[in-house]
Amino acid sequence: MKGHVRKRGDKWCFVVELPRDEVTGKRRQKWFSGYNTKKEAQQSLIEKLREIQTGLLVDTSDMTVSEYMQYWLENYAKVSCRHTTYNVYEMRTNRYVLPAIGRIKLKDLKAMHLQKMYAELLINGAKYRTGGISPMTVRHIHGMVHKALENAVRWQIVPRNVAQMVELPRVEKKETIVLTKDQVQQLVVAAREHELYIPILLAVTTGMRYAEIFGLSWKDVDLDKRTIHVRQQLVRTRGEYRLTEPKTKSSERIISLSDSLVAPLRRHKVEQAQQKLLFGPTYNPDGLVCCRPEDGQPYSATPVRRKFDALLDKAELPRVRIHDLRHTVATLLLEQGVHPKVVSELLGHANIGITLDRYSHVSMTMQKEAVDSLEAAIFSSKNAL
Repeated sequence: MKGHVRKRGDKWCFVVELPRDEVTGKRRQKWFSGYNTKKEAQQSLIEKLREIQTGLLVDTSDMTVSEYMQYWLENYAKVSCRHTTYNVYEMRTNRYVLPAIGRIKLKDLKAMHLQKMYAELLINGAKYRTGGISPMTVRHIHGMVHKALENAVRWQIVPRNVAQMVELPRVEKKETIVLTKDQVQQLVVAAREHELYIPILLAVTTGMRYAEIFGLSWKDVDLDKRTIHVRQQLVRTRGEYRLTEPKTKSSERIISLSDSLVAPLRRHKVEQAQQKLLFGPTYNPDGLVCCRPEDGQPYSATPVRRKFDALLDKAELPRVRIHDLRHTVATLLLEQGVHPKVVSELLGHANIGITLDRYSHVSMTMQKEAVDSLEAAIFSSKNAL
């Protein structure tokens, strides 16, 4: 491997002789310029030759977006992100990003390319139906692209992150759907003989996430101490369900069980043990609290949704998701005057601000009550203004 230094105008530069092209056999060179002195150029030449010899140098001059994203996925996302996050990044890259801008050279990528890609995805981006993807999905894709380009800037492949100059679609904040206290009681009564009885009970008494409920193992349930240790969740990756660590560090938590939940859980555990005796060791090998009764396999999201919808219709209740029961728990607790910090810890939020923002409709009511209480304390009848 060779190279030499030369002067161009007022600056010094050097050229490195790269290995010949394996296909064509043509000579390849790479120039590096902008050095103030010959000594600086010579030192950089030595360092660059060392990088090439140790395999650290990657030629990025003609790298396309497709080539870079594949490099980023393999060398950053795979080693720095959770397995599920990496799979989502890989899917979004291959499904949305590469077909739109994959052939563009990374150095030529502009904000207008991203802006156009996002606009087209909103109109025709859906893969399994007509129409586009949601503004929120576009924002998630943008977050990934922004992160990838931020790494490209840090690795000195491009001078700036063009994703910073893109205007993102506005996301309409959906109103949180919750059940009333009477509706929750009605749901529990209707579900008493239903196979989703235990998942529903867990949802309305603990506020656990959907994935946490269906990923809960008996080893993390202490019926004597009446606690649940949330330390795994059931997620779907590449069409298969697997148990992974919780969503965030704050999601790993210990939840107190209500008295009304202990007896149903004890009965359910006995029934599962009887099923395991009938089917053998292949029945519920992960010891899940909530598994399919017919074969002990993890529940799939679509069948659960259909069964839950049918149960709601039978009980003449509004269509909500099982995950919405988590919002119901939070709302009812806040309305009962439970401190938001306690609610935040129960739900596994990273901080209390998430709780207050998500349930602002309740916190505003609490604010009004607090102000009224303060007014009553300060401006009593004898001190009236």
